[in-house]
This record gives sequence, structure tokens and C-alpha cells, in this order.
Amino acid sequence: MKKRVLLIALICGLMFTTCEIIKDVIKKPEVTLKSVDFSEVDFTGLTLLNTVEVRNNISIEIPLPKIDWELFVIEKPFINGVIESDDSLQSNKSTDVKFPVSFDYVNLFTTITNLTDENAKYKIKMTAHIPVPGLGDLSWPFEHEGKIPLMRAPEITVATAPTASIIYGSGLIPGVSIPTGGKIEFALNVKNNSNVAVTVNDLSYDFKIGGNSLSHGGVLSKPRINPRDTEKITVEFPLTVTDIANVGLGILTSSNINYTLTGNYKFGIPEFPLLNEVGDSFTLP
Repeated sequence: MKKRVLLIALICGLMFTTCEIIKDVIKKPEVTLKSVDFSEVDFTGLTLLNTVEVRNNISIEIPLPKIDWELFVIEKPFINGVIESDDSLQSNKSTDVKFPVSFDYVNLFTTITNLTDENAKYKIKMTAHIPVPGLGDLSWPFEHEGKIPLMRAPEITVATAPTASIIYGSGLIPGVSIPTGGKIEFALNVKNNSNVAVTVNDLSYDFKIGGNSLSHGGVLSKPRINPRDTEKITVEFPLTVTDIANVGLGILTSSNINYTLTGNYKFGIPEFPLLNEVGDSFTLP
């Protein structure tokens, strides 16, 4: 009887030791949260790109992880989902599992009713699950938090109405001056309605008077505009003799020039350098 008990104890001890040796030999995969960055944005919504790095440390393939995720905004549940793949990860290899989380601003403000520019914070929680032979179902929890850029279309208005300065020179008739050129100058106010600072990376325009296109141009400087601030941008361009002849000197020198101004703008977001530029067109007045 004692021998039988000793034998059973020996077998159990060997099994336990063997299991511990197997667990030591079979190394866990390495799973890390590599990055969480906003990758795409416009004035209707944006995308949060999440990257999880997985390394397989054993000699057989393992499945790519199933990832449960949930996005919180100011500590309130907003959206959630599950990422699954039928692909496998080869032995002793590593790969990045990327998954985007996209949402629009209308849904965001409808769901999170007390969201403001000042408290626009998010937290994303995720758990990666991988079944590993000999180790069972393993899981890795992660979380990341940050600020949400709330992008809104700017207000572009005329700060200073266009005025023309005409240069006169001597003509063929002695004592009679004629227009030889000049310039038009005006200023725009650009108000940043977003909760992050922007840089005006591009502000191109087409200026017309009476259907005559006088200038296609752009703003060379790239001013930075803080949230809810307004930047005054001055624009001037030359007038040729042909421009003056086509439009008419009387129209150019009138106190109220009847014009149309169309253009496009693109904003960069210094706080989120990985984000694309965001922009649109405008027409004034």
C-alpha cells in the first residue's frame, strides 16, 4: 500500500515537473501596444489608428490575436468593437496588427452631450487574446488616453475691402498721364473654430472683377492660429496695363469695387503632426 502511494506521488510529481518544464520551454508571445495616433481627419469626423505588435516566440504558428476594444470619451462609453483575423503568425516572427476606429462628430456630440472643447479627452481600452498550445488562452490588456481634435470649418471673411492703387506715367501726348500699372490690396480674417491650433499651409484665391480674372495667387506665409483666435492675412497683387484696360479705370478707382473672390485653404495641425491637412473651398463676399 505504501509503495502504491509513493508511486502515485512520484508520478504526480513527474507530471507537475514536466508541465512546468513545458511552460518554461514554450515562451509566451510578446504583445505590446505600439502606437495610438489620429491618422485621418476632416470637418465631419476622424480616425484613431491603433497598432498592436505581436511576436511569436515558439516554433509553431499561432493565430493573430482577437482584440476587444472600447472607446471612452470623458470617461463615458462611446463605441466598441472586436477585431478578428483568420491569419496566423509564423514561428519566431513578429507583425503589427493595425485597426482603425472611426467616428463622426455628429454622433460624438449626440452621444456625449456634455462634451466641450476643453474636456475633449478619450481613453481606449483593449484586450488582445491568443490561444497558445501548452499555455492556454492568454490575454494582454492595454489602454491609452489623449486629446480629441474637434475640427470645425473656419470663418473666412473680408477684413479690408479691395482697393486699387494706380501708377501713372507719361503718354504720347505731352502733359497727359496714362495708367502704366498698379496693384490691388485687400485683407482676410481667418477665424479658427477648432479646439486645436492650426497653421494655414495653403490659401489660394482667384480674384475677379466683372468676370475678368485678375489674379490667381496664394499666401506665402504660414501663420499659426490658436483655438478660437482670428488671424488677419493681407493679400496684394499687381495690375498690368491689360488688366486696367479689361476692367476699366473707372471701376478700379471707384470707392466700392464689385468683385468676387473664390479660393481654397488647407490647414495643418501642429499638435497632431501625423494627421492629414484639412481644408475646403470658399467664396466671398
